[in-house]
Amino acid sequence: MQRRARHIQPTDLKRKAIGAAVAEFRRAAGFSQERLSADCGFERTYLSRVERGILNPTAIRVWTIADALKLPFRELVGRMETWATDQARR
Repeated sequence: MQRRARHIQPTDLKRKAIGAAVAEFRRAAGFSQERLSADCGFERTYLSRVERGILNPTAIRVWTIADALKLPFRELVGRMETWATDQARR
């Protein structure tokens, strides 16, 4: 019997901030991970790993996500920065 893979727990605050902001705006738009990933041309598992803070997406991929959510890039990035600042204060 195969052992189940360990879940990777992200520790980088900036990666978590990217994921938190993407997930927040995705939910606010009423999108599932499947829909957003399809609109972006990504695999759903890629988006899931971004939202969990496991992956560090390139700027162009973050921009693609913002475009799919019909958000200005600066709004998504601003939310990332706010989230990270709030978490650092805790």
